[in-house]
Amino acid sequence: MSVRDILGKVGDIFRRIWRIPYVRHPFLALVLILFLVLVSFYSLGILTRHGDEYAVPDLCGQSLTEAYKIADKYHLNLVLLDSSYVVTKRPGTVLQQDPIAGEKVKRGRHVFLSINACSPMMVPAPSLVGETLRQALILLDQSGLQCGELSFTPDIALNSVLKQSYEGDDLLPGDKLPKGGLVDLLLGQGFENSSLTQQPNVIQMTLQEARRMLASRSLNVGRITFDETVKDMADTLSARVYTTNPPFLGNRELPLGSRINLWLTLNSSRIAAQAIQGQANNALQDSLDRENETQEIDDDFEVF
Repeated sequence: MSVRDILGKVGDIFRRIWRIPYVRHPFLALVLILFLVLVSFYSLGILTRHGDEYAVPDLCGQSLTEAYKIADKYHLNLVLLDSSYVVTKRPGTVLQQDPIAGEKVKRGRHVFLSINACSPMMVPAPSLVGETLRQALILLDQSGLQCGELSFTPDIALNSVLKQSYEGDDLLPGDKLPKGGLVDLLLGQGFENSSLTQQPNVIQMTLQEARRMLASRSLNVGRITFDETVKDMADTLSARVYTTNPPFLGNRELPLGSRINLWLTLNSSRIAAQAIQGQANNALQDSLDRENETQEIDDDFEVF
């Protein structure tokens, strides 16, 4: 029997089977289902643009108007999620984004933004009247506020808060202030003839740290000078004190409410040099003080 005869017999068998409806119809249904599945997968790839992805542009630091222009260019949808106030950033600029820059997404994807508010958060003023200066500074820190101008008036309660104000107006507990605002305090001076306080060393401190340290010693910040390295608001917050006037001499005492002028820089070598010079001045001052004490003792012996 030849191959042709074998193939003919096999063909006859399949034709007989194909004529049976219970075989032909399920087979056709299975073929149709497979065809529809293949078409669906192919169409899904076209509709979802499978593999057609783009890198998310960097929107951080951009104004909201510019961010929308960039989003339109990349066919992305922006959604404002929340806002917060950062003093070193321009109002209305993008602070954070999700997805982050560089992440691959498809066209039409939502990008969630956090922007810098146009005005600082408002916080309630604490009740400071009757508190000691030390406790008042703690309450101000907890409220997100800072100590501003310290003034003194004769009163038996030394360094006790008699009045609180903001920009010249009386400040009541619960009044709303911008976060980080300076609250001025009127303090009792006591009835002693000489109300003095020791000058602290604020070299290498930031402006906020120096302001806090001086206030804790009943002293005020005087003129603030930034050198050429400080160029914007972010720099002013990072700059550190490299010299003061009057200079720090270790045991110098000043009247309550005295002003300390500050010079600040971002130049670390300048800060280090001034710190070394300050240590030398302190050592010299200590030596002079010891000589004076020795001279006073010698004078006492001469009297006897």
